[in-house]
Amino acid sequence: MSSAKMLNLSRVVVRNLTTSAPRRVASKNEVEKGYFELKKVQEHFQKSDGKPVFLKGSFADQLLYRLTVALSLAGIGGMVKLFYDLSVPQSQD
Repeated sequence: MSSAKMLNLSRVVVRNLTTSAPRRVASKNEVEKGYFELKKVQEHFQKSDGKPVFLKGSFADQLLYRLTVALSLAGIGGMVKLFYDLSVPQSQD
């Protein structure tokens, strides 16, 4: 094979590997089913009800948030106790 043919072949292979997969051709009036589901979820998370976005999900989100806060407070309490124990001398009775 000549070098020109090899160069053209390599360009075709590289082009096929680097371009994205062809999209399904849809008519202009056709909308994917998932679009409406996505819009519904977006509306749920964007409504202004005073809750932060990380608590707008389900009960599991609230449970994980409260568990995280409780464990953080327990860790801070443990650190305070450790600092107190290390800074106050023990009695030699």
